[in-house]
Formats: sequence, C-alpha cells, structure tokens
Amino acid sequence: MDAVMGALPRGLGLVERVVRGELDSRGGPGVVRLARESGLDKGQASRLLRDLADSGVLARDGHEFRAGGDLLAVAAQAGPWGVESRALLRALVIRFGACAYVDVLRGAMVLSVRAELAAWAEFSWARAGRLTPVWCTGAGRALLFDRSREEIAGLLGGEDFIGAGGPYAPRTVEDLLLRVTADAALGVAVCEAEYDDDVLEVAAPVRDPRGDIVAAVSAVVPHAAVRDDRDELVAAVGDAAERLARLL
Repeated sequence: MDAVMGALPRGLGLVERVVRGELDSRGGPGVVRLARESGLDKGQASRLLRDLADSGVLARDGHEFRAGGDLLAVAAQAGPWGVESRALLRALVIRFGACAYVDVLRGAMVLSVRAELAAWAEFSWARAGRLTPVWCTGAGRALLFDRSREEIAGLLGGEDFIGAGGPYAPRTVEDLLLRVTADAALGVAVCEAEYDDDVLEVAAPVRDPRGDIVAAVSAVVPHAAVRDDRDELVAAVGDAAERLARLL
C-alpha cells in the first residue's frame, strides 16, 4: 500500500508535466526530460509513464508523451472545456436533430468521450463511452488526417474490414487512405451510409495549440439521402471544433 501511495503523487506529477509540456515550443516531453523535471531517475519515470500510457491517461507519440483518451474524457466532463463542449454539442442536437460527440482515438477504434443525443437515437449504441471502428466513421477519418499512409496502414493492418459498417464503408486500407486524403484536403470528414445505412456523419478535428489533433467533434443525422442542410451541418461542425480548440 505504501508503494502505491508513493507512486500516486509521482504519477500525478508526471501527468501535470506532460500536459504543461504539450504547450512548450520544444515539443512534447520525453522520458529524460520528465525524469529530470520531476526529480525521478530515468527507470522510475519510464515505468510510471508506461503504466500511465497503458491505462489511457497518457499517450505516447514516438519519444514524446501527451494527454491520452481517458484524460481527455475527464476534461470533456468538467471545467470550462466540459461546459463549452456540452453547449456546442447541444446546439448541434437542437439545430440539426443530430447525435453529437467529442471523440478520441483508441487504437483502431474511436472512443466517444462526450455525447449529446437526439430523440431518435437508441441510447444503447449512441451513448458516451461507445467504441466505433476508425475506418467507417467520420470521427475516425478526422482523427487520422495528420497520419501518414504508413501509420494508417500499420494501425489497421490487422483489422478485418468485412462485416463492419454500412453499405458504403471502405473495405480495404487503400480505399480508406483515399478517403482520408480527400477529406483532409477539405478539413472535414463527410461519411454517408458508411457506419450505418442512411446515416450521415460529419466530423472535424480539434487541434491543440501546437496544431496536433487531440480529438474530433462529430455529428450523426438520419435520412442522409433527403437532407438539404448538409452544407450548414458541415460548417457548424467545423465551427464547433475550432471553438473547442481555442479552449485548449
């Protein structure tokens, strides 16, 4: 118990330094820098950081650490970011009848860390905490905008595209890469009948002060084929993502 209680403040200290370090012009902090700043030896820091990354509190990007999906999930529920995210998502629900989300990447899946639901949604699949495939969702595509072809292929190399998604979902990594490239050029992902039949999903990335993608805002609406407000939805989702980014 003493060892656990001793590790807790050290772990929290590392998390705080990682979050502050993401705003540093030197780039995200690595093991050596975090060990030096926290007064830990490199071995201690490395073990704690590995455990924090394995639990989802932190994420590792090469030699650098950043806030992970679970930490962003807490932020999505509390503080100014949480209050603003709820207001922005509710506005999408009211204006478009959309289910609206804040999403983060979790391996080859998308984790919805905040959700505001429209009346038509089935709570069992639409709630916060849901996991959906990265390859057939707008949020997944938006979260991949800055990834290289090699990174995306490596992320999805072991995934089976068959049996998941709607009638227009990509069925190969190459097909997904083409769609990611096209959407990234526009700055927003638009997916029709890719996750489910007759469903339109629009998503835009949320970038931190360094320009890195840390989350996405997405809106899902039914009756995709007959909607005449697609352009307005695209603009509204993009605006919501930009407004959330300004709070980071």
